[in-house]
Amino acid sequence: MLSKTSQGFFYATLAVALFSTKSIFIKWAYLYQVDTTTLLTWRMLIALPFYAYILFKLLQQPLRTPLSANSLISMTLLGVMGYYLASWLDLHALNFISAHFERLILYTYPAFVLLINAIWQKRTIKLIEVVSLGIAYSGLLLIFQHDFQIQGSSVVFGTLLVLAASLSFSFYVVGSQKYSGRYGSKLFTCIAMLAATVVIFLHFLLTHEVAALNQPWQVIALAAAIAIIATVIPSFLMNAAIEQIGANNASISGSLGPVLTTLFAVMILDESFTLTHAIGMALVISGIYYLSQQHKKMSQNTKQ
Repeated sequence: MLSKTSQGFFYATLAVALFSTKSIFIKWAYLYQVDTTTLLTWRMLIALPFYAYILFKLLQQPLRTPLSANSLISMTLLGVMGYYLASWLDLHALNFISAHFERLILYTYPAFVLLINAIWQKRTIKLIEVVSLGIAYSGLLLIFQHDFQIQGSSVVFGTLLVLAASLSFSFYVVGSQKYSGRYGSKLFTCIAMLAATVVIFLHFLLTHEVAALNQPWQVIALAAAIAIIATVIPSFLMNAAIEQIGANNASISGSLGPVLTTLFAVMILDESFTLTHAIGMALVISGIYYLSQQHKKMSQNTKQ
């Protein structure tokens, strides 16, 4: 019988492992010539019933804080940024760059969170934070230069797409800290996800015929895998982990994400992984992990 702490770390690790499969499923789906918008539409539609049911159950209980119209609008906009815009940019980028490089770029979103909070709260960025960011982005630059020499300009476009996705997701993360604390993470996530589903479906209707949803069963199966295995299940596992061991301890497992995605990409997709990629990945993980640790210390000092 596992202890509460052991269960928490197990849930967090399993959640990260499942999250890490997302890029692999997307790469597989693209082999069937499906476009980004159609794939994302299928993913969101499949996930929709799960979040709608959870929201229905939550609304049957008294809310910890009455839901105001302004908060609902803000959560809707954050959902559009985090689950529509960031997701679409990220999925589209995988047409141009490797799965493990995409995961590494996305892993650097705490850098954008730091910058957004610094501007928003008018907080001076410390030298140690600049050094951490320098280490992380030197790793990305190392991999970028290597892949650019082999793949050419497509790497530039793919990298910019993921950086834009990371920036958009960072605004979602900053906003979620406020509204998750006020209304609970489950309610916030459900509203954000449902709002994003409406927008991606409108995007699809404006750019495609409805008949475009008629895809090979393999595409629909992979979209279901992205929605359930790489989205719904790990989101609940991570929530369970946070309840058991707290957000700070649960986030420790996050550094496993790029490593696991790289293992999956090399073993399943047969993507190239050289010494340059290994050094770059080590720099990125080290820089972002140290930045996260500094942020946690500052948060703890603020509470004290």
